[in-house]
Amino acid sequence: MCALTKKEMVRRIAAELDVDQVLTKKVVQRTLDMILEAVAEEGRLELRNFGVVEARVRAARKARNPRTNEEVLVPPKRVLSFQAGKKVAARFAEAAPRKPRAADA
Repeated sequence: MCALTKKEMVRRIAAELDVDQVLTKKVVQRTLDMILEAVAEEGRLELRNFGVVEARVRAARKARNPRTNEEVLVPPKRVLSFQAGKKVAARFAEAAPRKPRAADA
């Protein structure tokens, strides 16, 4: 299974809509840029029925260096979080049956 690249996405959209790939690439790139801008400025972006992208702060924590077993402090950092909307969650629920885990058996 191969990941969908931006280049392949542009090619598919341009072919489906019968439009120029250069214009399609600009639209796709601008959409991605706007998502980043909105999350950076507002902290949250809601796309109805698709999901919510938001910036969260991961708290500082103590961790261990696995080689030396030395305790190190990991500073807080901002991370992106995605919460699936109704349509996305429903699509994934029907698309892939859940594999049983050893704990479920």
